[in-house]
Amino acid sequence: MARALIVFESVFGDARTIARAIADGLSGSVQVDVVAAADGPAEIGPDVDLLVVGGPNHGLSMPRPSTREGAVKQYGGEIPDTSRGLHEWLEAVRVPHSGTRAAAFDTRSDHPKLLVKMDRASRTEEKLLRGHGLPLLAPAEHFYVTDAKGPLADGEEDRARRWGADLAQALAAQPAGRG
Repeated sequence: MARALIVFESVFGDARTIARAIADGLSGSVQVDVVAAADGPAEIGPDVDLLVVGGPNHGLSMPRPSTREGAVKQYGGEIPDTSRGLHEWLEAVRVPHSGTRAAAFDTRSDHPKLLVKMDRASRTEEKLLRGHGLPLLAPAEHFYVTDAKGPLADGEEDRARRWGADLAQALAAQPAGRG
């Protein structure tokens, strides 16, 4: 059975909910582990067929220490260590082999429309994944929240499950090592 690893960063719980829903969608045919970036492995093993990463948009990109601190101070976010998150994990993780495919997601506000178009967390996630030589299995997916602290917009959790199932189908259809 194929194996997937989902690594996420979440400030208010929405990206964690999406990560778990994606895992639900994958789990019909793929063994899945879901882990917060702070607890992510130092190395992606050869048994991981699919690496899925995701988190929120902060300041038009992936969270960084200053935006995490702002989320704690301004919105009451619960982040034990604001110096580490998905971006830092993606920069540090080792991927010593080929064959693992990747996908990225983000959570973003559903308004204002101009800001929605400018948010780029998943674009940076994809860039970091490609930097490790990981081919993308599918284009990044965006899941919407109704406010900075959430909640998720109606239907997003179900849509994440469907995306997970789509990723499982794509993984089964695409031989290892192909981008």
